[in-house]
Amino acid sequence: MKLQAHGIAGNVLQWIGNWLSGHKQRVILGGQVSDWCNILSGVSQGSVLGPLLFVIYINDIDEVVNSKLLKFADDTKIFNKVNSVEEVENLRTDLRSLVSWSNAI
Repeated sequence: MKLQAHGIAGNVLQWIGNWLSGHKQRVILGGQVSDWCNILSGVSQGSVLGPLLFVIYINDIDEVVNSKLLKFADDTKIFNKVNSVEEVENLRTDLRSLVSWSNAI
């Protein structure tokens, strides 16, 4: 687990796990309200801990792509110039690498 790799263990690790689990959300649009649904990923908007966890979890993302990355708060963008078929394939390779990386977390 990435948190443990950064030295987070014991009660703090358990507290973070408890804080991340059990969240629900619903959508209200035009006066219509959806049912509550369990949240499977992410952190509460506006939390102090969210950006720190984001940085910990994406800390190694640079190692799996050759394209350029922009990271800010809880957002990451991958980009590169694409002027040839080879450059298109390079970007596709990086996207596949990101999928594998995200599945391994």
